[in-house]
Amino acid sequence: MEAIIALEPPRSWIKDILSNYSARIRILDCKALKDKEGVEEIFEIISEEENKILEELKKNKYLKEVEIISAKEGRILGAVKTKKCTACKTFALSNCFLLSASTDKDGLIEWTLLAKEDSLYKLIKDLEAQNIKFTIKRLVKVSGKNLLTARQEEILQIAFEKGYFDYPRSIDLKTLASQLDISPSTLSELLRKAIKKVLKERFKGKSSVLSRQIRL
Repeated sequence: MEAIIALEPPRSWIKDILSNYSARIRILDCKALKDKEGVEEIFEIISEEENKILEELKKNKYLKEVEIISAKEGRILGAVKTKKCTACKTFALSNCFLLSASTDKDGLIEWTLLAKEDSLYKLIKDLEAQNIKFTIKRLVKVSGKNLLTARQEEILQIAFEKGYFDYPRSIDLKTLASQLDISPSTLSELLRKAIKKVLKERFKGKSSVLSRQIRL
């Protein structure tokens, strides 16, 4: 199933940025830290107030580590480790596959997830148990023709759990392929097809602002 869950950022670095600057934030990846209090997030921030936001990130009280990967032309890409974030931790500990998480025009964070039905409902129950207020904006079953095959889902889940999609990667393609007893080229093709199906379903019927401008 695919779900879009929207919630207001709790007291966090994200809320501080949104409260003080005109910015759009995307969470590209989110995983729980070993202490299970905080999370590690890879993020992208789009804003004309790039320099001020960089200073805010360095001194923000909710962050214990900040790594800036690149910052230029109004786009900041980086990774942070938070001291505590109940909502983010709940998403990170779920068995749901994060497709995207970004702030909308109202300052809410929209988490777009792909998951088995039981995993999704468990996440919803966990959010309720933490007294986190949220809205389910979309909840649909993925159409049959774009469903992952059992093998694709298995490979994608193993790659995810092993940290292949982390930054930096916890495991490289060659090592992962060896553990799965397949060639790196076969694994690369399996992952490519699986990710393409996920993205095709995610963006079905939508076009980006850039593509609309190109057509005009």
